[in-house]
Amino acid sequence: MAAGKLTEPKVITDFNQKIVCLLPTGFYFDDTRWDKIWQRYEEKNDTLSMADLKTMFPDEPTVQNAAEETDEKFDRCGG
Repeated sequence: MAAGKLTEPKVITDFNQKIVCLLPTGFYFDDTRWDKIWQRYEEKNDTLSMADLKTMFPDEPTVQNAAEETDEKFDRCGG
């Protein structure tokens, strides 16, 4: 995986197509962050919310300055 800022939102799903998280455009994505997201997902055993991402990445402006947190779990986007 190449590191860099996302040019469009990225949906990460598990092997069952359950949404792990939604990363916003401009989010800096690299292998370390990939591992951190999966570790937190496995601990939580549920979709990561924007609040989770804010806690995990306090230095990331795209999640710290994101739109209002609604706790929506993206269930309607799944299958």
